[in-house]
Amino acid sequence: MAQNREKLEAAAQEMVQHKGMSGLSFRTLAAEVGIKSSSVHYHFPEKSDLGSALIQRYSSEFFAQLDVIAGRDDTLNAKIKSFIDIFEEVGRQNKLCLCGMMAAEYEQLSSSNRQLLCDYFDNTEKWLIKQLEAHKEDYESTSNRKVIARMIMSSLEGALLLDRIQGGARHIGAQRGVINQIVFGR
Repeated sequence: MAQNREKLEAAAQEMVQHKGMSGLSFRTLAAEVGIKSSSVHYHFPEKSDLGSALIQRYSSEFFAQLDVIAGRDDTLNAKIKSFIDIFEEVGRQNKLCLCGMMAAEYEQLSSSNRQLLCDYFDNTEKWLIKQLEAHKEDYESTSNRKVIARMIMSSLEGALLLDRIQGGARHIGAQRGVINQIVFGR
């Protein structure tokens, strides 16, 4: 049973990163995994239950990557580069950040899923702020760190969207340059 739940979450995450929650049906998900639709409902009685599981799964994987980056004895430049690389890899797979995709459907989400999304974005910004503060000597900008963290996050989410529409990684690459210029003055 736990194996089916894992397969469902993995398949659902893939679908949502391509089509959003509104493009996901339990029937299609069941067919993808090779089980009955009633089995999907066994694990996730409501679509919002599946949404919560997906946000938590994605957040957990994302923050595990950030923990690895933060734990390295690297410069701020290397850490920011690694952070951007996460988004670039998502784009290479022709996907969007799961939480960014779900944020586009914010009004259709349950209040608990809305809160999980807010937590994801807040915690990501806090992680960025912490990195900026931990490496004050590398930080060249006169802008408030909170503003810089928000700019980095929003620019990367937007770049993923535009790169998906136009193909390639031009927008992520452009944001990499802008972030370097704003944060490091280069």
